[in-house]
Amino acid sequence: MPVKILLVDDDSDLVEGLRWYLEAAGYAVNVAGDGNTALARFRADHPDVVILDIMMPELDGVQVCEAIRRESNAFILMLSARDGEIDRVRALEKGADDYVTKPFYASELVARIKALLRRTGRGQQAAPNLRWQGLAVFLDERRVTVNDAEVPLSTTEFDLLAALMNRPRVVFSRHQLVDIIWRDEAFYGELRLVDNHVYRLREKLLQAGLPSCPIATVRGVGYAFRPED
Repeated sequence: MPVKILLVDDDSDLVEGLRWYLEAAGYAVNVAGDGNTALARFRADHPDVVILDIMMPELDGVQVCEAIRRESNAFILMLSARDGEIDRVRALEKGADDYVTKPFYASELVARIKALLRRTGRGQQAAPNLRWQGLAVFLDERRVTVNDAEVPLSTTEFDLLAALMNRPRVVFSRHQLVDIIWRDEAFYGELRLVDNHVYRLREKLLQAGLPSCPIATVRGVGYAFRPED
């Protein structure tokens, strides 16, 4: 089955050009021109990847991103004509996995999609589960539960948690976490974006009912999973 992509942008010329390029690359593409239509098509089609423009009529892209992330772990790649840090951080805080600034080459977009899909671990042997108190990480299914209730994490948040739990008490610098999580793909953000993802991960685990979060900040270095703290 081909990977399903939902492409959302109110620029019809851009959408048609990208749709042609993505379909030529072997993807199954559905499109939407506004936020409400995007949510309806997402819920009907359950795409693997959502390419989402920020500036749209009705619901903007960040609102759509937040709504999708509450329901799904699908990859979300944001598009924007603005290159401001505030927009980028806002999108990532709401659950986006990547962010591309217009104008861009279609080949770059395809490369980013391929890099995101490599992070699913498709075709790899199922990994053992990681557990700590009420927290359980199912690596093969890419699911996280707290007290048996599922916690919706973004792809980056899941990868961060798995990386830290796989090596408890080891202190990872931000550079090391970027290397582990983004692996072969290019990292276009600033290192402080790692802090943003860690903050969101902690908040979600605590809101889900974990009494304390074992992800510790090591001042001046980075982060560690410290189950004894």
